[in-house]
Amino acid sequence: MAIRYPKNPHFNKLQMRSPDYKNWQEGCAHDPSLLEWEGVYYAYSTDTFGAPSGYQIRKSVDLLHWEYVGSAFDMEDTAVLYKRGRGDLQPAYEWCMTASSEVGYGVCARKDGTMAFWAPHCVRGADGKFWLYFCLTGYFGGSKSCIGLAKSDRPDGGFRFVGLILRSPAGWRTPNCIDPQFFSAEGRSFLVYGSFGLGIYLIELDPATGLRKDGLTYTEFARKHCTFAQYYGTPLARGSLEGGVVHYHEGVDVLEKGRWVKKNYYYLMCSYGSLSSAYNMRCGRSEKPEGPYVDVNGNLLVCSTDLGTGNKLLGSFRREGEPDFYCPGHNDMFTTSGGVNLISYHCRTNYFIEQGMSRSNNFHYLYLGQYAFNSDGWIVMNSNRYAGEELQDVTAEELLNITAGKFEAVRFLQGYKTVTAKRVELLPDGTLRGGYKGTWQMYGSHYISVTIDGEEYLGVVMPAWHEGQGAAGLTVTALGRTCGMALHLDSTYHI
Repeated sequence: MAIRYPKNPHFNKLQMRSPDYKNWQEGCAHDPSLLEWEGVYYAYSTDTFGAPSGYQIRKSVDLLHWEYVGSAFDMEDTAVLYKRGRGDLQPAYEWCMTASSEVGYGVCARKDGTMAFWAPHCVRGADGKFWLYFCLTGYFGGSKSCIGLAKSDRPDGGFRFVGLILRSPAGWRTPNCIDPQFFSAEGRSFLVYGSFGLGIYLIELDPATGLRKDGLTYTEFARKHCTFAQYYGTPLARGSLEGGVVHYHEGVDVLEKGRWVKKNYYYLMCSYGSLSSAYNMRCGRSEKPEGPYVDVNGNLLVCSTDLGTGNKLLGSFRREGEPDFYCPGHNDMFTTSGGVNLISYHCRTNYFIEQGMSRSNNFHYLYLGQYAFNSDGWIVMNSNRYAGEELQDVTAEELLNITAGKFEAVRFLQGYKTVTAKRVELLPDGTLRGGYKGTWQMYGSHYISVTIDGEEYLGVVMPAWHEGQGAAGLTVTALGRTCGMALHLDSTYHI
């Protein structure tokens, strides 16, 4: 059967922030998470300057083009209500409320009643309602934060407060209670949360209500009626990281001693390093929701400043003649009803600075990338934007015939500087030459092994849309077996 390629998706052009927030499309979408309902996809993202407060909601029917829907919370003209103690989200506001005189900058929950919400996640709950896990913080760079649950009969707004789930005080003595992500598997429900400081944590939820299963409150913790571990839960990853998301996969194909076996894994993804200069996406896995989550070397996920353990799936990079992908991260893992595995994330670019059109790269774009599993059962991620491609069988002969063996290679290292692609060629004799030298071979339905400088990268070959070249072709996405760093090869010859 001939390989099926994605058609031209006609992606919207990158644009800077404009006063017309309803026309931002994929622009200014910070910390995006996804929901599918009745054939429509919804993306929920952090409050962005220039748009109404209360979380932006976008929708799409093809996962390629997005349009503004509205806000999850109707915050217009509500500041006075919060100042008077009568706002719908009053408990969250009162916990986080901060005076400018306390920190001097970056206040997110102000005494005048205005607020800025961060990193939402919305799911359809067991009660038939849409559950929005929201978070609020007092000021940027602090841990005075909280996570709560709101519900609506619709996915596109009208969410009303149900209750607070977690609170953290200022001072970084506890996990920072932001960045909530819900997941359920094997009859249980959980919330992943946390940002920098003590890292990422996990608590169990009541699958019927979406609230804490144990019913504990911060008051009980403050009065020492429960322990730190009981209230804040299980640590999953530590250090300068955030945006954790766990996704469960049953029946992952793993090649062990020449035989394919099925494995069940929980995969944890999160973002490491400085938001504006070093952000990169890391992954680990576990056989249990509570962990331990480890990388290819069996290391727990830990980030020290901007570097650390964990499989690095994507960081800053640039292909020839294209705008750069800069500081990609804060992602969601999402499987469509049709079985397509996707990672949504925000990504910056220095394009407008290089064109002399802006002095800032502080524009976040909603990107999606398809992910798959290599023959060791680790996640590998297509570095090209999702264009409707399908994972399918590809032979070595097809790979060479379609690409002429010519690729641009992006090889990530532990550092966070932008990686520039190098030209390489896969030769019929199984060798690799050009910017990197080594060997390669294909096996199974679409699996590939590439060895460079003694490091073996295991991955998959899949169709892709090469946006900068305006053509469909093939891509290789792989992961180093000992370095835990991703290798991406994009064909420079196309159909």
